[in-house]
Amino acid sequence: MSFEINTKKVLNKIELENNTNYINQEQLVNNVLDENLNSDFNNSSNTENIYYCEEEDLLNEVQDNFSYQIKERGKDYYYSGNIVSCSKNNNKYYAKVSGTSDKPYIVKVEIKKDGVEYDCTCPYDFPCKHEYAVLMAITNKEYLNIELKPELKEKKDTLQNILKKIPAEEIKKYLLSSKGVNYVCFEMKSFEDYFKKYYPNQTYEYYYNNLFNALVVDVNYENMIDSYINKIRQYVSNQEFLESFKILKSIINAYNDTNKLNFDDYIINQFPNLGMLLRIIYRKCDFSLRKDIKNWTLELESKNYYNNLYLEDIVIMMNLEKESME
Repeated sequence: MSFEINTKKVLNKIELENNTNYINQEQLVNNVLDENLNSDFNNSSNTENIYYCEEEDLLNEVQDNFSYQIKERGKDYYYSGNIVSCSKNNNKYYAKVSGTSDKPYIVKVEIKKDGVEYDCTCPYDFPCKHEYAVLMAITNKEYLNIELKPELKEKKDTLQNILKKIPAEEIKKYLLSSKGVNYVCFEMKSFEDYFKKYYPNQTYEYYYNNLFNALVVDVNYENMIDSYINKIRQYVSNQEFLESFKILKSIINAYNDTNKLNFDDYIINQFPNLGMLLRIIYRKCDFSLRKDIKNWTLELESKNYYNNLYLEDIVIMMNLEKESME
């Protein structure tokens, strides 16, 4: 750890203590050095919470990145109330801004230690009016404080490692199938879907945390759910029922825990599919997973699942499924 000694402070201290009959100057110097060291250590230990600028200074820090016209349009958007929502979690901000598109644009802002990063889903390639409007809102502290789950990254593996796991006969079968034979070059998405079982599995927390955060922030959760349901279907097709249940459970739990089960038409429309997939998983899985599913449905019942008609329907149908198999 590097530090600086304030020489003037040491000399002033010695002079002050001499005037009050302080005799041991060596001890005095050591005391002052200790003060400097402790001060430097305390300052360095707090650097984790020091960011590039304060919220009230944010707009001034980024002014030069925006053209005059964009700033004026951004002001119009801000004062016209085009900001649908704005949320803050630690040093990150998430906002939705209505514009010319049918759906609001998503703006993300992060105040880091070495600068400010912002991004918008609009097609404009340069700092845009939506970002400027959101920066104005943040500067004026017009946001809702939220608490998100830890962000978890997707587990990945290299193509070389994946290929080492796949038996040669399976690769040959794929290349000669309708999925592989129609491609002149290697089509990665088709390959990943076909050999899903050889790719790293994600944890329940990965699916749950990411969806929970998207629901709280109210950003892009529809696309995430579509992706989750597609994965459930793929895992069911591959008879990997533990993985499929893990994802399905994360969807229902995330909605339940954010109190959005009764209010989101998108997930309500998905409940018939989710209920069907859950019953298929229950019928086809092994005894151990079937026991886990039973315990989970009991947990839903204990949490007053009947407050939601659609979740209630899933649990009732699952109970009937259990009775028919006993």
